Amino acid sequence: MRFLTYLVLLGWLSSQAQNIDYNKVILPDRVQNTDFGEKLVQLAWKNHPTNEILRHELLIAQYQLGKAPADWLKMITVQGNLNEYNINEPDGNVPVFFPRYNFGILIPLGVFVSNPNETKQNKQRLSIAQEELNAQKLEVRRVVLKAYNEYQLREKVFKIQSQQFSDIESNFKLVEQRFKNGEITFEVYTASQTDLNRASILLLEADRDFKNSKLDLEQLIGLRLEDVM
Repeated sequence: MRFLTYLVLLGWLSSQAQNIDYNKVILPDRVQNTDFGEKLVQLAWKNHPTNEILRHELLIAQYQLGKAPADWLKMITVQGNLNEYNINEPDGNVPVFFPRYNFGILIPLGVFVSNPNETKQNKQRLSIAQEELNAQKLEVRRVVLKAYNEYQLREKVFKIQSQQFSDIESNFKLVEQRFKNGEITFEVYTASQTDLNRASILLLEADRDFKNSKLDLEQLIGLRLEDVM
């Protein structure tokens, strides 16, 4: 009973499985998408050198398979000979040889084995090149969207830290003025100054992380982000 249930479940899972349409993993240039992340994926797929290398490798595999049917011609040898006595005017003292000429075609028997095998290998190489390109599409989409999410996060954190620094800076100015007026103690003043320094460091770190995330994204798309927005 358990085995039958397993077979039914396996059949259901197989029926639910869907083949990936790799033409939709990265939208073609002609397709205009309102999602900015998808636009970045398009740019990364178009501009990054690694993707271009894989496209060239796929073309090479296609060319290799296309020329395979003609490769067997290189193994064929045409042979022939023509006797000089058969070319010149007949001489009664020289016997005439028959046939006057002969030609032949030499086909190695191995061609009927090696050429089909080579064609099969080229088909496999083409399949491998295509799958490598498909895998790269998935990887490009994952890496770019992940980098874009990181960029958006760092941008928000930087804005929060900027606002927080501004508030702490404004409070410190008030504390500083009250300290000059003798209204608060030195301890309160230094504590406020420490808060300002801590907020300043957090803002600098947030600014650095935001800029680095921008650089990571620009490296993937091959353009300055300002030129895309």
